[in-house]
Amino acid sequence: MEVWPGRGVPDNPGAWITTTAKNKAIDRLRRERRGTEKLQELEALEPPPETEDDEPEEDPVITDDRLRLIFTCCHPALAPEARVALTLRTLGGLATPEIARAFLVSESTMAQRLVRAKRKIKTANIPYQVPADHDLPDRLNSVLTSL
Repeated sequence: MEVWPGRGVPDNPGAWITTTAKNKAIDRLRRERRGTEKLQELEALEPPPETEDDEPEEDPVITDDRLRLIFTCCHPALAPEARVALTLRTLGGLATPEIARAFLVSESTMAQRLVRAKRKIKTANIPYQVPADHDLPDRLNSVLTSL
């Protein structure tokens, strides 16, 4: 259905279909075998189970690294628009023109807003670190807006 309209019907359609089906089956078997290998590698990387003597580690409130970085970009010292724009630019992979369109502002305005936010981070010595658990609720609205 995909190949024949462009290339034309082959001389022996039955053989072509059989060969294509065989190749697809081989690809699927290889993919499943590779998936099994990757799963075994992943299981080998898992830490050993805790024993009774081990002290349980405190789990951080946020375990996803990207989400933790979003909370970092949403520092309360920054203007709310700057927090969201900085998050979208830094972690969302959006370009300045795309962010400007989302905010309904000109590209130059958004570029200046991002520059001011970065300058504020530098001059105020705002550390790029994951906030403490008690600081997370203050940043939640900006994080949700960014998402």
